Amino acid sequence: MSLPLSAINSIEKKIRNATNFQYISSQKTDEIVEALTQISVRSGMAVYIWMSNAGLVNIRSRQTPLPATRSVLEALKYATKNHYFAVYVFPGINNSDLLELKSTLPSATAFLEVNDNTRFLFLMNEDMNFNFLERNAEEIELENKHVKKYKLRDAKWVISNS
Repeated sequence: MSLPLSAINSIEKKIRNATNFQYISSQKTDEIVEALTQISVRSGMAVYIWMSNAGLVNIRSRQTPLPATRSVLEALKYATKNHYFAVYVFPGINNSDLLELKSTLPSATAFLEVNDNTRFLFLMNEDMNFNFLERNAEEIELENKHVKKYKLRDAKWVISNS
């Protein structure tokens, strides 16, 4: 299952207009990575995803990792030296990745600066709590949480509880 085109376009627009590092909190991490791959292919945007066993790899090819990017801190340092537009994605999918992100980010704020060329996107599961991102980063919401959902009950539209 993939994200709707409107969500993919919204993610791309928010990444391009970012003024701060960003995060997405969702249970749909695989779909988000797929959407970022589509964005990269369609727009030509360079998107790199961090993998704890390899480092930063191009999201399209996933072949050779970038040199000296195995840890989160090394990857952030590499990104700050970049001279062309690129998005760096850090998924906190499993506990060891999340632990490395949580131990690195609060002490590496100097490397989290967004400029004309560099964007940072962190992917978290909804059930994971990471106060540093919630306080300091921009959230990209996949769906509007303020929209009321309705369902048909006894031939009348009523607000859904779910």
